[in-house]
Parts: sequence; C-alpha cells; structure tokens
Amino acid sequence: MDYKIEDLDISKRLDELGIALPGNLTFFPDNFDTANAKDEFVFTDTMLDLSKIFRKDNSILIPALGQDTELYRSRKSSDIYLPAIFFGLSQITENPQIISISLNVLSNYVYDLCKGTSSKKTAHVDFYLETKERGKVKKLSYKGDVEGLEELGKVIKAMR
Repeated sequence: MDYKIEDLDISKRLDELGIALPGNLTFFPDNFDTANAKDEFVFTDTMLDLSKIFRKDNSILIPALGQDTELYRSRKSSDIYLPAIFFGLSQITENPQIISISLNVLSNYVYDLCKGTSSKKTAHVDFYLETKERGKVKKLSYKGDVEGLEELGKVIKAMR
C-alpha cells in the first residue's frame, strides 16, 4: 500500500473560484489547483460510473465541486484512475460509516474492472478530509491494489 498525506489550506483557493467549502461528500476535479474558474474543472471519467453506483446502490448523492460539468479526462492506461473525493467534517461526524461505505464502493468498482484480466492493475485516488480548522484539509493520495484500498479506512480514521 503506497500512500502520501499532505496538509492543505484550500480556503483561499475556494474563495478565488467563488465556491463554498462543501459540507458533504463531493467529487473534486483533477485540476483543482490549476483551474482559473469552476467551469474549467476537469473530472476523471470514472466519476460518472461511480456517481451512479453511489446513488443507485447506496442512496448517496455525490455532487461535483462547482456543480455540473461537461469536462472529463479519460486515460489510456492499464491503471485505474478514480475521482478525488472530499469528506466534510460534519458528514464524517454525523455518519462515521460513510468512509467505510465509500471505500467499499471504490474497491468493488476496481475489483469489477479487474475481473478477467491476468495482470494486476493499480488504482489511483485522492481523498480530501476536512479537519477541525475551517478550510484546512488533509489530502491522502493512494496508489496501489484493491486490497490496499480496502485498508485505507484505518489510515483515514487515524487522520481525523
């Protein structure tokens, strides 16, 4: 399991983009740091499938940061790129199972994509977790296999 944790202050960036800090699960764009406006956000194309799975199987609606978008990045690689997910502090506090549910959905999705292939595929995903200090988040970047993805719950819980 290969992961990296960073402390970030995203409040200034959100102000520049004219976006409020989300209070719930939200898909973050790949180019959050570099986009000049929210209509330039580019999301990983797997966000479309995962959004449907979260809504249909778990009754969880996950909006995209900045709302609707038409810009998606498709990668031609044997690796699997998952959308970045933001966990709001109030949502984690009110529903501590949301992390486990989310990781379960992601790992099942990656597992299904890997079915029938002979080679091991690597999943890439970022998680943003709001801390108790407003605008401050911890970013967890993961690169590894499905088994490691399932075990990230312990790492995320230790970060809170």
